[in-house]
Amino acid sequence: MPSPSSMNPSTFAWSYGTITPLTAATGVTGNTVADVGAAFSQTTLNNNFKVLADKVNAIIVVLQSNGTLT
Repeated sequence: MPSPSSMNPSTFAWSYGTITPLTAATGVTGNTVADVGAAFSQTTLNNNFKVLADKVNAIIVVLQSNGTLT
C-alpha cells in the first residue's frame, strides 16, 4: 500500500489517493457469484464480473465518503 498522502481533519482518515470506479462490466447485478460449472457459460461469467465490479464500486463509494479515498 502506498504511503498516505493526506489526512481528513474531520474524520482523521488518511487518504491513499484517487481510485476510479470500475466500468464496462456487463451482466446482471446481484449478490451471487455463481459457479461457472463444467459447461462454460458466457452469461454466468459476465454476471460474476458484474457482481464483483458492483461490490468493488460500493466499497470505493464508502471509502470516498469517509475521506479515505478521493
